[in-house]
Amino acid sequence: MTFTAPDTINEGGSVKVADLAGHLLIIEPVEYKADIQTVHGPTDAVAVNLVDLDANNNRHDNVLFFNVALKNALRNKVGQKVLARIGQGTAKPGKSAPWILLDATGNQADIARANAYLSQAPASQPSPAPVTPAGGTGEITPEIAALLAQLGAKPV
Repeated sequence: MTFTAPDTINEGGSVKVADLAGHLLIIEPVEYKADIQTVHGPTDAVAVNLVDLDANNNRHDNVLFFNVALKNALRNKVGQKVLARIGQGTAKPGKSAPWILLDATGNQADIARANAYLSQAPASQPSPAPVTPAGGTGEITPEIAALLAQLGAKPV
């Protein structure tokens, strides 16, 4: 499987972004949600499922990222897997440094760790295809592999 790099960045329900700082994550954006009612008024968020590979492969489902940089990095990645680390950008005067995603798709060791995690998928789920660096050629996407499996196609 090919991971997608973030566009350029969580305030989540079950985990705080600060707790993920520097951690290698497999992030699966599930949905972009517009006009969520919060105590601060309506806002948008990206709902994600993520696996923290640096914290015993802890999985966090249905986490909402409200941070603008995280939202922008993930809103166009719904249905894909993003391999990244949480970092901090440069603070603007009078503001806190924003949480951002740092692309991990160029690091072979990070890709190997993500593949090792994905290869341990429960038997009830189809085994995901291995991860290759972004920009690879001739790869079958997981979606196509799943469709081929439904049709009974066997790998050659």
